[in-house]
Amino acid sequence: MSISADDRAAILDLISEYSYTFDEDRIGELVDLFIDDGEWCIYLAGSDTPVLKASSNSEIRVTLQEVRSGPFNQAGMPRHFQTNTVLKRTSADRISGRTMVVGTQQPYDGSQTSVLLTGVYEDEFVFADACWRFAVRRGLLDVFSL
Repeated sequence: MSISADDRAAILDLISEYSYTFDEDRIGELVDLFIDDGEWCIYLAGSDTPVLKASSNSEIRVTLQEVRSGPFNQAGMPRHFQTNTVLKRTSADRISGRTMVVGTQQPYDGSQTSVLLTGVYEDEFVFADACWRFAVRRGLLDVFSL
């Protein structure tokens, strides 16, 4: 099954909105990008067990608020760069995708920006409530610690 240009554009916008809402600490809006029982998890390099996992919108909200308020973000502004997205339709209302990610941090003291992580997001998108949303967002990071 093919993916229409409109569906592709909507999903790419969804992926971009994820970056902006996370980086700008708009966690409530980020959670709205997921279906109600959506799943968000992060795996570190070499691990089959997620280091972070949330299996509902309320868990996603709490987990991402904790991530955004931790030392990782207190030292500087995070920036997500997502690219090279490949999409595949799995059913009439579902599409899977893979997107490369680079995470950087611009320190508040003005020192040099640093690359904090690279990896791939494996996503499952579902068409719900007249728009595309994340059903699953799985981050497979190339780093061994956060």
